[in-house]
Parts: sequence; C-alpha cells; structure tokens
Amino acid sequence: MKKIIAQGRLLLLTCYLVQSVTAQAMDRISVFVSIPPQKYLVERIGGYHVQVDVMLAPAQSTETYEPSPKQLAKLASANIYFQICVPFERVLSDVIQEINRSLKIVECSELMMDRDPGGQSRDHIDDQQIRDPHVWASPLKAKEIAKQILRELTASEPRSREYFSANYDSLIVDLDALDARIRDRLKAVKSRYLIVSHPSLGYYTDAYGFKQIAIEQKGKEIQGKALVELIQFARREKIHTVLVQKQFRHASAEILARELDAMVIEFDPFAENYIENLDFLTAEIVRGSW
Repeated sequence: MKKIIAQGRLLLLTCYLVQSVTAQAMDRISVFVSIPPQKYLVERIGGYHVQVDVMLAPAQSTETYEPSPKQLAKLASANIYFQICVPFERVLSDVIQEINRSLKIVECSELMMDRDPGGQSRDHIDDQQIRDPHVWASPLKAKEIAKQILRELTASEPRSREYFSANYDSLIVDLDALDARIRDRLKAVKSRYLIVSHPSLGYYTDAYGFKQIAIEQKGKEIQGKALVELIQFARREKIHTVLVQKQFRHASAEILARELDAMVIEFDPFAENYIENLDFLTAEIVRGSW
C-alpha cells in the first residue's frame, strides 16, 4: 500500500502535466475500468467519444494486482472510473482520490451483489461478509451495468445523448440475444452442477438453473476428505467437466479431472470480448456434458 501511495505522489510531481493533455486533445471522455469486460461495455456505448483504459491486464489476478506507474499517471487525468467491487479496488481507492480529486468514481455492481461465493442469497449475508463480485458473469446483470454506464457517459457529455442511447439499445439487443442463446443451448445439459476451480460463475449458474461447486473455498484448495467427497459426489451426479479459471489453475482440479476422467475446460471470466466469451463458455459446457 505504501509503495503504491509513493508511486502516486511521485507521478503527481513528474507526470501530471504531460499526461493530462491526451484525453482533452482528442476530445474524448477518459474512462478507466477495473476489468476488461467493462471495457467492452463502455466502448459499445461510448464508441468514438471514449478512451478506455483497463487496470487489470490479461492473466492477472484481482487479488494480487498492483497498478503500474503508467496506469497511475493516466489516472491523474481521467474523467470517470467505473469500479466493480474487485479486491484491488479497496487498496487503490485512497490513492486514486489523492492523485485525481476530480475523478468521478462510479461503483457498477455493489447493489447487484446478492450472493456470497458459497451461494447464499443476499438476505442471509451479513454486511461484514464478503459478497461475490462476479456479477458480469450474468448477461442480465451486465444489462444493469450498461444502464449505469449510459447514465454516466450522458451526464459527462449531454450533447452525445442520442449517440450513446442508440449504442446502448444495440448492446441490449445483443445481450438479450446472448441470454436467449445460453438458455436454449443449456436445455440439453442433464447435470445441473458445474465444478469450477474458483467461484467466479455463481451469477451465471444462478441465472441458468445450475449450482456452482468451487474447488477453492475461502481462498484455499479443498484437500483430503473434502476432495474425496467431491469426487464421490461428481461420480454420483455424472459430472464430466471441470472448469478451470485461467487465473486459478489448481492442482486439485487436475486430480479431480483425472479421477473422473473428465474434460478440463479453461476459461477466463475477465476476457474482454464479453459476448464471444460467454458463448464460448456455454458451448464448452454443452460439449462436456456427454
């Protein structure tokens, strides 16, 4: 944390004036987002009126990520930062406010976080418990995020209201079509359980009538008796697929896949092409449901 603050202060002294020119010179709204799927949504709505930068690079973990000096320098002149309740934002919040006090920070997902990583509903989650932040895994919740993005971009540049609205409408049509495709494709899948290495698909499974079973529990891999019980459960339920998140490739997932003679599917919930990525994930789930 101290290292990040020190970087921010140094950049204020050395880079602020140089970096502040870019977005204004291009007459575009300078937007930061936490993860690549948000970039997709912002660019679909904002089009040529936005310049979007992503904090999290491909293959990085939201739990261990630290911003680069270049990112902090760009943040010094950004207009909007769309957050999404991932872990690194808690560390960055004070730093961001210090290097750019005029930056508008918009939280995209907090009110939609209605489950914990273990699958409890919001009604049973204590305010102090960690809620599952992976809301974008559901196209229905992605539509709500898009609505917030539309509102903030329109407030930032009212003259482009009609342009933003037309782009938003087009995006919603595509998200509705994605939702319909997923529902149709998953009808053929008999087992309603998905085994995943990291609990990042809870909102996807909730939306489409599945139950997520995570190999990782509270940040630790299951081992010993718990792993044996999971293997026995998967055999009873005829589960033939293990979903392995690109950022969390656990040894327990490999053991489980071998014991079940299951297909291992690698996926990335942070892939930028949001619609293409969920189409791919759904197709792989269907393919593995033999």
